[in-house]
Amino acid sequence: MTAAKVLHFTIFVLISLIFAGCNITRNVPTKKYLLASNTVVCDNKAVSSDNLEAIIRQQPNQKTLGMNLKLRLFNSIDSAKVANKKNRKFQRFEDNLAKKRVKVARTNQKRIEKARKKGRANYNEKILNDTIFDKVLLRERFKYKFGQKPIVFDSIPFDKSIQQLGLYLRKSGYYYNKVRGEVSYNEKKRKAKATYFVETGPLYIIDSVNVVGQRLLLDLYNRFLKKNFSSEDPLKGKSFDINYLDEYRERVAKHMRDEMIYRFYANNIRFVVDTFKTTMKVNLVMRFEGKIVPDPNNPDSIIRVPFQAAEINEVYFHLADSVFMKESFSKILKEKQLDSKDPNSPQFLRTLNTFEYNILPYTKKKRKKLKVDKSVPDPYRKIIVTYNGDVPWIRPEILELQNYLEHTNKYKEYYLDRSYRSLNQMGVFSTIKPELIEIPGTNKIDVHYYLQATKRQTIGFEPKFTTSFGLLGVNASANYNNRNLFRRGEKLTISFGGGFESQPQVFEDNSRSRSFNTFELGPSVKLDLPGLFPTPVTLISKRQKPRTVLSAALNFENRDIFNRRVFQFNYLWKFLVGKTQIFQMGLPGLSTVKFVNIDKSPSFTNQLNQINDPFLSATYSNQFIWQDFKLTWEYNNKDKDFKDKQKRFLNGQVYFNTTFDAAGNTLFLFRGSQDTLNNQYLLGNQAYSQFIRVDNQYIFSRKMGKKNSIHFRANAGAGIPYRNSSKLMPYDYSFFAGGSNDNRGWRARALGPGAYKYHLDTNRLITQIADIRIGGSLEYRFPLGSTLRGAFFTDFGNIWTYREDQSRLGSQFQWNSFLKQMAWSAGLGMRIDLDFFIVRLDVGFPIYNPALSKEAHWVFQDLFKGRESYYQEGIDYYNLPLETVKTLMPRPFLPTINFGIGYPF
Repeated sequence: MTAAKVLHFTIFVLISLIFAGCNITRNVPTKKYLLASNTVVCDNKAVSSDNLEAIIRQQPNQKTLGMNLKLRLFNSIDSAKVANKKNRKFQRFEDNLAKKRVKVARTNQKRIEKARKKGRANYNEKILNDTIFDKVLLRERFKYKFGQKPIVFDSIPFDKSIQQLGLYLRKSGYYYNKVRGEVSYNEKKRKAKATYFVETGPLYIIDSVNVVGQRLLLDLYNRFLKKNFSSEDPLKGKSFDINYLDEYRERVAKHMRDEMIYRFYANNIRFVVDTFKTTMKVNLVMRFEGKIVPDPNNPDSIIRVPFQAAEINEVYFHLADSVFMKESFSKILKEKQLDSKDPNSPQFLRTLNTFEYNILPYTKKKRKKLKVDKSVPDPYRKIIVTYNGDVPWIRPEILELQNYLEHTNKYKEYYLDRSYRSLNQMGVFSTIKPELIEIPGTNKIDVHYYLQATKRQTIGFEPKFTTSFGLLGVNASANYNNRNLFRRGEKLTISFGGGFESQPQVFEDNSRSRSFNTFELGPSVKLDLPGLFPTPVTLISKRQKPRTVLSAALNFENRDIFNRRVFQFNYLWKFLVGKTQIFQMGLPGLSTVKFVNIDKSPSFTNQLNQINDPFLSATYSNQFIWQDFKLTWEYNNKDKDFKDKQKRFLNGQVYFNTTFDAAGNTLFLFRGSQDTLNNQYLLGNQAYSQFIRVDNQYIFSRKMGKKNSIHFRANAGAGIPYRNSSKLMPYDYSFFAGGSNDNRGWRARALGPGAYKYHLDTNRLITQIADIRIGGSLEYRFPLGSTLRGAFFTDFGNIWTYREDQSRLGSQFQWNSFLKQMAWSAGLGMRIDLDFFIVRLDVGFPIYNPALSKEAHWVFQDLFKGRESYYQEGIDYYNLPLETVKTLMPRPFLPTINFGIGYPF
């Protein structure tokens, strides 16, 4: 062990002893006790102990990995010393402030005299700023922000917790529960342990459910049961849990509002209960009650009337222009003081014009195809727009596309939610205020949207710190944004950015010189349009919210070994399907055009020629990709309600993304008119790539208790080059493995491919690429404090080539051996979660390395025999003595430290 390691170990032991030896009760008042623990002893395993413990009013100090680190930190800093130092700083501040006051008074006196000499009554008074002492000492911050004061046992919350536990059990159906508590005191250590003994008693079970009420509501309730439950009576057989019944009422009420019943709330459902103590059964009556309205015969009283299916009458969009308003539109909407009649009112919203927009959704041909009854009139897609100026600042047809509460259609609350979300996603409104007004004496509703435009043009500066595949980078961009460019909700973004990145060197011999060795610079333009450009938006269904994204970018990359220029153009159609799905499709025949031009230095060219690796040569050569087809489907259920599901075990957040790319096929159709070079067809002077590629990612996340969670990710992708690219995939469409967001037991892009014995290749490369990827990760995350998070993880996976690479033997994918070639790693991580920014540090340990000899595959194998086998393989290969071989071969099974921004997945 080196001297430096001995010093580090000694410091660690000393710090540990200091913390361990600190008396954690030193700040507990005399004759008081530190609350050491709460324990709930329940005789019924069906009752969640986590729920019972959460009810207890007084919780002990927070523990990290079983230790009171926050309390020890609080105790390790002397409050008196902190207070004395702060008093000294405060006194120094007061002394300086007194001097400043004298100086300011002297300055103001001179200004007064100067003003009098010039015959002026007023003068420019100097104001003294920073008159409040608000400095927080570093030790003070550590003690009170990161530390935690001792939780002293208090009998009042202890007795209150006993009452609350009994009340909780009673609401859960255990009406005859018994709860008592005991406290054990340790006089020597001055600690108290609270124990709560819970006897739940028998549980009331719902034996029968009788539903009564208005026929319309009963029919809608039956529809709710068929939609969400397999049984006809989901409450029957359930425990008589008041909280569950309240939650059930809310769900039923939401369903009613989503099915035409306007202003139906949970209090319109009343439960009448008849209990039987001898059988512990409950007969439940679920009663639907009418709507409460003022009594027309007596304005001071109210009556109940039957609900009706609500219908949309008129839809209004009020476009506010702050030029014609004397007060903030947001304030007026908040206080609901909108007055469009009295021009002398301070809340007057000046409206100069009204425009009615309507369009028939069905042509005669479409009505015939859909077999629409001729006697039924066509519903109009109609809105009324009130606006300032000569024309509306956003086109009415665009507004109508965002509205789902259509004229003459039935009211559904989720249509209102969808309309609000759609308007908000446009990004052109700073204020969106929907308001529904019932027309008295009818079942009709007027819909009003009050909209205020956001700032149309903005210029911003955006610095970034990146860790792409574990490669550190610092960059920044200046952005110009124009929202609502042509009054159709378009978004134009023009950016010019650049920065530095630490790219790995190509060859192993100079792998250490990585510090920001790459400089990038370039402009980009993106235009986001509503609809499927160039198709008119009025001819497209509003349900999927289609948008067209056109983008172009030019990038200049400079390194000491090459200069790289990349031009890329994208034409993408984007669809939003509900809350959970996003579907994207490139323009058929012209989804993406990408051209890569690279100028290599002479020395780098010589190295490539010496190695003669086709994969490497293709990576650092000119490339032309004409992507004629692109499909992407993304599913994310983070906003989905899982309460309707019967199987709760798999409930959790699911994210799935799949991408299909195809390139070169359109150009290949016209190969008859193209020149050839080295058996490849050219477009101009450059051969183009031809391939298909599929990439999939699945992520499952589930909470384990209130603060812990488990996360699983699986990746699978493959690319096949053919015809005009019979050997190689383009570099940007190839796969990598290893790094902070992949298999964390290996450096970024250093894993694989397959069973390729990189340790026996003196020409081995830092970056490994291939055509096929399979991998995954399992991670358990837990809190270590208010901002610290910890994780245990295991990663597996590898990459392979589609065809055998003679310079990397063992790299080809084989169905009968790919499972044996999966690399495994495990480790632990620490994260600092600042809400808007997450810094991550993971340490990964390689457990199974498929590239090593059979005796050295597993780190758990005999350490000496495995190491001996590893170096013996090198001795046999190089035919050199052991000491020389050790200088040529990397050390096996070393941990890898990965730094990242954000979570790995």
